[in-house]
Amino acid sequence: ESLVPRTMAAAAELGYKKIAVAGGVAANSRIRADFAAAAEKAGAQLFVPPLRLCGDNAAMIGCQGYYEFLAGHTAGPELNAYATMPLEKQIG
Repeated sequence: ESLVPRTMAAAAELGYKKIAVAGGVAANSRIRADFAAAAEKAGAQLFVPPLRLCGDNAAMIGCQGYYEFLAGHTAGPELNAYATMPLEKQIG
């Protein structure tokens, strides 16, 4: 009940006209419909993958991590999670 309005408010505040919804939450038909209506009202483009690709985020992150590890892309112990990183923060 708060995901759609909060996402749309953030997009409006930052001037974004493209909205992507992914992960397990994107499998919820009500959320998909609410995002579609909100995006249309805001004149924004909505990107939602097919249901068969709306899997658990942890599984997707784990899979990507596996391939990054195989490619030798690792980080040292100084790396830490940043749960409240601003959208405009660039990480490289």
